[in-house]
Amino acid sequence: MRGFIVFLVYVFIELVVAIWLASLIGWLLVIGLTVAFFVLGLVVIQNAGIQAAQSLRTASEHQQPADGSEVGDSGIKFVAGALITTPGFVTDVIGLILLIPPVRTLARRGAALWFVRWARGKNMSVIKTNVDGATVTRVVPGDVVAGDVIHREDADPDADTREQQHPDTPRGPRGELPDSTTSDD
Repeated sequence: MRGFIVFLVYVFIELVVAIWLASLIGWLLVIGLTVAFFVLGLVVIQNAGIQAAQSLRTASEHQQPADGSEVGDSGIKFVAGALITTPGFVTDVIGLILLIPPVRTLARRGAALWFVRWARGKNMSVIKTNVDGATVTRVVPGDVVAGDVIHREDADPDADTREQQHPDTPRGPRGELPDSTTSDD
């Protein structure tokens, strides 16, 4: 219901702005600008996709992780293009503002912070690790404390050791070995 109300408010604001702008420059020019912004948005989306593909291709050729800032910039440009493509002058202005490099950098950082908060809400951790000299950001399930290993209380810490010692032995419900199979060698 909340999303529907936001949509109605968006449509109302866009209509008010279009009517106001038409009173200044005429409906024909308003329609022409809407079509021109739609085409511009498609071009921005296409260029964002090409930039992201080139960044990923370059990273693949050098067998390195992709540069997150370049991929993030492409993502923000894609969102800007989608906003420009959406009919309405308010979204066009927001999309054009997102194309300004300093604003795009702030938006990328804001999106990264939002993603970290979202991941924490879903019981995931966002960690940065070093892989072959490059910093890589990963999303892993559960809590991660730098430098510490956290064991679950319900996990069986000796399961791997027992599996290596007795790989073909039948196991109980929690992976434990029956007492009759232990050898007294």
